[in-house]
Amino acid sequence: MVEKISLNVFVTPLNTEHNFLIPADMNVATATALVVKAVCDEYPQIGTASAESNMLVQASTGRVLNKANSLRQLGIVPGEKLILL
Repeated sequence: MVEKISLNVFVTPLNTEHNFLIPADMNVATATALVVKAVCDEYPQIGTASAESNMLVQASTGRVLNKANSLRQLGIVPGEKLILL
C-alpha cells in the first residue's frame, strides 16, 4: 500500500488553503503539477497555470522544495503546511 501524506497547501493567487493526500514517494514536480491541476479544475475562473512556473514552499522554514526530490526525502510530514507560488 502506498503511504500518503496529508498536506495543507496555501494557494496564494486564491488566498485559500486546501488539503491534499499525496503519496510520500512522489517527487515535488509531480506533486506540484497535481496541486495546480486540482486547483485549476476547481477554480476555472483563474485560467490554466503551468506547473513548471509554480513552486511549493515549506511554510515553517520558507524553503523552496527541490522538484527532483520526493516529499519523504525532504522530510515533509503529515499535516505540513506548504505554500503554492
